[in-house]
Amino acid sequence: MRRRMSLRTDLRQLRRQPQLRDDDGNAVVEFVVLAVVLLIPSLYLVLTLGSVQSAVFAADVIARDSARIHAAVADPTEAAAQSAAHTTMVLEDYGLHTDADVVDISCSLDPCAAPGGTVRAVVRIPVPVPGLGPVLGKAGPVTVGSDHVVRVDRHRGLAP
Repeated sequence: MRRRMSLRTDLRQLRRQPQLRDDDGNAVVEFVVLAVVLLIPSLYLVLTLGSVQSAVFAADVIARDSARIHAAVADPTEAAAQSAAHTTMVLEDYGLHTDADVVDISCSLDPCAAPGGTVRAVVRIPVPVPGLGPVLGKAGPVTVGSDHVVRVDRHRGLAP
């Protein structure tokens, strides 16, 4: 019994000490620490995923339209020029900047727009990681891609 009493009195004495009872301002410190530990990495993750998703959309648009351009334009030089201009425009629209050639066109027949052939466009875009550009360079560790196949109309070029 005596031991219990001494333990209770010891706890009461500890509670009476002002440095142990006073916790004014601790909630603000805890909030700031948790905000830094949880919110900043979460925000960085959202920015990175947004950048990757933007590149996926751009790759899909470029692959589809480049294949269609090469299937519709009879002159291969003109088709390549239009495809390159369209690729540059789409990359700028989605906020992506790359110096590499991102489109690879392959055709089943020569020229690409020959009736009955197929045109395949394969796109690979390196995705920059936000905030790590100076460390990793413009090309990031993630590369997204898309491919699209278009059949050239077999009745193309026939006079009515």
